[in-house]
Amino acid sequence: MKKLPVFIVLLLAASLILSCGNNGRQLQSISIAQTVNGEEIQFVATGTFSAAPITVTPLPVWWTFAPPGGPYTLTTQPFVLQCTVSGPYPSPIIAWAPADPNAPSSGSWSSTKMITASTGAICP
Repeated sequence: MKKLPVFIVLLLAASLILSCGNNGRQLQSISIAQTVNGEEIQFVATGTFSAAPITVTPLPVWWTFAPPGGPYTLTTQPFVLQCTVSGPYPSPIIAWAPADPNAPSSGSWSSTKMITASTGAICP
């Protein structure tokens, strides 16, 4: 008889431990920093997450000027805008990243919840 309560306690403990393995860490927001270097602007994305590590820079994102079409492909490379051509410059510049940090680095927009941030570009 005493083995049954011990078994139930062990079963509950095991399920609790397994459920803690997926802590639900999600991307909450993206910020974009820009650096002017001569006649180019470099944009880098930083992600803020719901659990540690809270901040990730550079955040793997998909850079666009407009709402995307087709599949996405994430990159940690900065987005570079050349300011050698007279304006107007494409704006806004948009960074997209999956809310789930374990999402694949490329995939379909329709099956992935995305977080976005945008910024304007003002060339020197």
